[in-house]
Amino acid sequence: MLWRSAWHARNVGCTRDDGFMSEILALAAPMGFVASEKSLCGELDVAAAHCAAAGLALTVSSTEAIAQCAFIRGVHPRLTLVADTRHWARHFASAQEPSEVSSQLIDLDTWAQCALAASGASSVLIPAGFIRLGDTTALDAVLTELNQASHPGLAAFVATDAETLTPRYLPGFVDALRRSHRRPLAFLFADNRKPLAKYPRLNGLRTLLSNFPGSHIHGVDALAGTDAIAHGAGWVGIGASSSRRWPQRPADKEGGPLAAGFLPGTFLRELLEMRSPAIYTEWYANSRSPACGKCARRLDSYRPTPSDKALIIAHNMHAIHDFTRELTAQPSAGQAAWLNEERLKALMRHMQLTSPESLVDADLTLRCLCELDDPQMRETTPAGGWR
Repeated sequence: MLWRSAWHARNVGCTRDDGFMSEILALAAPMGFVASEKSLCGELDVAAAHCAAAGLALTVSSTEAIAQCAFIRGVHPRLTLVADTRHWARHFASAQEPSEVSSQLIDLDTWAQCALAASGASSVLIPAGFIRLGDTTALDAVLTELNQASHPGLAAFVATDAETLTPRYLPGFVDALRRSHRRPLAFLFADNRKPLAKYPRLNGLRTLLSNFPGSHIHGVDALAGTDAIAHGAGWVGIGASSSRRWPQRPADKEGGPLAAGFLPGTFLRELLEMRSPAIYTEWYANSRSPACGKCARRLDSYRPTPSDKALIIAHNMHAIHDFTRELTAQPSAGQAAWLNEERLKALMRHMQLTSPESLVDADLTLRCLCELDDPQMRETTPAGGWR
């Protein structure tokens, strides 16, 4: 059990009055990254180095988050770390057992104190179970248990089905949150494939943020994350790998089709896409492959080696961070409009690509966001045009 491993990790007695107080999570930048070692691309080391250098918060999302945070803290002592032990990814919450500690002789405050002492993290997400779609009873139980905790390093957290953001379920979800005396700080929305890549869900996320401005959103891609920032999120955690960009529910089958060319998705600012370099090579078959000026690498130059995979992760970190800084450099009242214009430009650039080898298929989240903001309520085509 986590609290026991945390207790023994430093061989200290963790009691609620031993003087230990975690650093209160105060995030200067509105975005950071969520990483683990699951991708085997060295993403956790790369993410830690980038976040430390850039002053961003890093969420370590792993069953080994406590030990991994402790190691990273030794390398990057000033890095803001958030520990996510992923109890939500393995267990559903119920009225009888809303969190990992519900059936143990320990409360959330003591659990948090032990976890923070062992990890050196700035904050730890509450180890709540995953809320099934429409299960307000389990949600109420999670919130009730959370309301009994007061440790400043324990981040309120609700992980639930992304379908919760649709008109059928969102009103009940918002009502349940409002009944809580302590509003959740952080949300995660999961599905078996690209949780937020649907028009109603993206619109629902905006509605949720209008009701609870300043909330944190963990585990999203760059498109959904920047949209959340422009609509009131206090912080978003962009996934360093696909499994952390597109979180799954506990019952979902892990894995998926292998990436083209066996290389990670690579962020391309001009198209606002996250595709494997092999896909870009096909799309740009009649022209030079795009290059990143900071990385000094063309997309068709990457090979499926551990070192090149790590370089792709590093590229994604700075490219997504740079895009977010472009957004936040705009006046707050105009950020949503600026972002819409940038997305429309990216969508139009897809139409300029002609590939004899494969269909140019614009990112579904990009298309949904453009449709969501279209005053004529038009639909997009897969190639990036308008119907």
